[in-house]
Amino acid sequence: MRHRSALLALALGTLAATAARAETLVFEPSQKRVEITSNFSGTTVTIYGTVERDAATVGRSGDYEVAIMLVGPERSVVTRRKDRVAGIWVNRDSRTYQAPSFYAVATTRPIAEMSSPAVLKASQVGLDALILPESVPGGVEVLAGTASFREAYLRLRRREGLYAEYPGAVRRLALNLWSVTLPIPAEVPVGDYRVRTVLFADGSPLAEQVSHFEVVKSGFEQTVADLAGHQSMLYGLISVVVSLLTGWLGGALFRRD
Repeated sequence: MRHRSALLALALGTLAATAARAETLVFEPSQKRVEITSNFSGTTVTIYGTVERDAATVGRSGDYEVAIMLVGPERSVVTRRKDRVAGIWVNRDSRTYQAPSFYAVATTRPIAEMSSPAVLKASQVGLDALILPESVPGGVEVLAGTASFREAYLRLRRREGLYAEYPGAVRRLALNLWSVTLPIPAEVPVGDYRVRTVLFADGSPLAEQVSHFEVVKSGFEQTVADLAGHQSMLYGLISVVVSLLTGWLGGALFRRD
């Protein structure tokens, strides 16, 4: 009897989960590959998609709200604080973050109005909700982090154009069709990028979808990167030869007879 009750509870839980996923997201980037060449000065990526509802979907009292995030590959980043010692500014305390190298979020309305801070935190929507695991010197890791270091890190990333928020940038093209165009700066890191789309209604997250695109170097830049990464000794020899030739050529051209 106890075993049968457990199976019944599991079945009911599965049915509830299925009903909760009545909405399905279908969002994709306009291109699956961004190539960085010698004259790359930035570009844009358009994400568009729709919400599919099955026949059993219950009516919603409010409209859908959509949050679309571009999330770059994770990197380990050190943030240092300078203090004045004997009249000289030196690095003192530091924090190490495991954080996305790029993060941009666009929404249909101001982020704070989409849901409660706890729900936004759980869904990782917005810079204020972004979880940044922090390591202090000595290897101790904390999730809460130090407010001053976190704020400084986010401020620097914003200034570089690698972290950004675009509230209200997601446009509704039709009843259940949305689109947004996001800028990709010239300093964008290479790697695999995730496009996370979260659907909200009445302040609750209903569905989430993840798709991918990649940022790669191409042409001469890719050749140099491959050579440096996979044939470091040959790359070093070529660099030395090029430096010697450049120095010799400069001396020959500007020699005073």
